[in-house]
Amino acid sequence: MWRASALRTTTGPVGVFRLGGVIPSLDLSRPVDELGPELDAALRDVGFVTARNHGVPDDVRDRYFDAIRSFFDLPLADKEAIAIGNSPCHRGYVGIGTESLDGALGNADDAIGTAAAGDLKETLDTGFDHGPDHPEVVAGTPLHGPNQWPDLPGFRDAVEAYRAAVVAVSERMHQVMAVGLGLDADYFDALPGEPMYHLRLIHYPPQSRATPAPGQWGCGAHTDYGTLTVLADDGVGGLQVQMRSGDWVDVTVPPGELVVNIGDLMAIWTNDRWVSNPHRVVNPPGVDRYSSPLFVEPAFHLRVETLPTCLDADGTSRHAPVVTGPYLLSRFDGTHAYRNPLLTE
Repeated sequence: MWRASALRTTTGPVGVFRLGGVIPSLDLSRPVDELGPELDAALRDVGFVTARNHGVPDDVRDRYFDAIRSFFDLPLADKEAIAIGNSPCHRGYVGIGTESLDGALGNADDAIGTAAAGDLKETLDTGFDHGPDHPEVVAGTPLHGPNQWPDLPGFRDAVEAYRAAVVAVSERMHQVMAVGLGLDADYFDALPGEPMYHLRLIHYPPQSRATPAPGQWGCGAHTDYGTLTVLADDGVGGLQVQMRSGDWVDVTVPPGELVVNIGDLMAIWTNDRWVSNPHRVVNPPGVDRYSSPLFVEPAFHLRVETLPTCLDADGTSRHAPVVTGPYLLSRFDGTHAYRNPLLTE
């Protein structure tokens, strides 16, 4: 059976923060046939769970977070030398205030960040390294190509070891999700094309007060874009999730567990049976916060439409089909200053 992770009530300037509750903690060592129905029940209520016995070794995770801290401790000039704007495939450093996620919710029609100021965070965006002979690179497909790496001994090895471990977690979650939706366990694995795995390293600098001013979120309220996200953090806290009621709650993650949530493409697949929750980050006062989400998306050219097991009773869907790649690019256009000059005004 699953156990509960805490959602603490809180107060603040946006909405009425009065709802308490729990999110499930799934034991991933159990059979997928048992986990599938439990995950289905959980994601119908809130699109977040935590995962234990996930298989990511402690030493791999610890070495990775040491590498994250080492990168963000570099001089700004060294980080900006590998700025994301230099990359043809959305890989590299994103400086503080140059991404605006607040208001980036739902589909591409309302996905433009609306914050008065950019997010109070800096990131390094990475993916699988694709060489010049990779078919998608040869074809000029966006979001495929090489990473930009800092000149830090052992950094790349630490990132790639962690990424391999957390990708395995996402593959396990895809099996559980498929069973929960009444599909064969290998349904998502068998889809055509190569899935995209974007691993993001994030640093939230300390904030002078617990409740930020308008437009000053560490990471503004947004929904994730893809099918699922697997998040690790340093235990400092700050993640808040909006429930279906509209209330916001603080998420407390048990030590060593990972946070898993679904994104908007999975909401399309499931016809909103599973909720893609808005969430945000409040920078804790007086302390640095480090986290790392793995964003999992289907192949660039894949058409995503509601699954047969998730259609409404009359056989219809609430969502129009989308193609993964153009959809993702439209979301990046709405949130990244290097892709959208309007966000710098």
